[in-house]
Amino acid sequence: MSASSVASRRRRCDEPWLGALTLIGCVALYGALGALIYVRNLPSIVVTLGMSFVWQGLAILLLPKPGGKAPVWLQAIMGAKPPFVPFPIVAVVLIAAVGWFGLMRTSYGAVLRGAGGNPLAIEHAGWSLLRAKATLFALAGAFGVLSGMALVGITTSADANMGNGYTLLSIAGVILGGGEFVGGKVSPIGAVLGALTMAMAASPLLTFMRIPPDWQVAANGAILVIVLAARVLISRGGAER
Repeated sequence: MSASSVASRRRRCDEPWLGALTLIGCVALYGALGALIYVRNLPSIVVTLGMSFVWQGLAILLLPKPGGKAPVWLQAIMGAKPPFVPFPIVAVVLIAAVGWFGLMRTSYGAVLRGAGGNPLAIEHAGWSLLRAKATLFALAGAFGVLSGMALVGITTSADANMGNGYTLLSIAGVILGGGEFVGGKVSPIGAVLGALTMAMAASPLLTFMRIPPDWQVAANGAILVIVLAARVLISRGGAER
């Protein structure tokens, strides 16, 4: 690579507005993706998993090998040390509170929940399912952007492959927290608690059991299957009673 191309890339990297515009574009793209899923009646999990490969391919093109440096302000936020309570706990409480209030205590939050649980009732009430789906996916994209920024702030650098193991953990956290795999039932606080359980209990437990790191992703998948099977058995047992 020539010196001029390296200098050009550095100049582009030093333009924060370009990065912010790119992240906003990613959120808007996810909103459009939600609209496409609704209009074409596509399986959302297949589309989103397919898009994850697209994002990873783009990340590898932009950063073929680990490197770079996180912004100083981002490192300062993720490295903050509030008194008495660790910063991760503060962040978890804030995220759970915002998610709970937005979905459980607002009128449009009820619409967003109904878009997955009872779309016909939402449509008969006069709400736009297309707008609701687009909003849901845009919110998911926004949280994805914030999660990626947090991960970069913690590691202080970037790697196109450093988020691969979090897809399964995020799904497992939602399921463990009371959410439904097919949608329609959500618990923001439960999802945060489920994610904490997976992060703080599963990984140390697997390490204690001397499971190699290469096998821990498979073990997390097994935990997800066990949780799903247990919930089905419990729900069936309650229905029979």
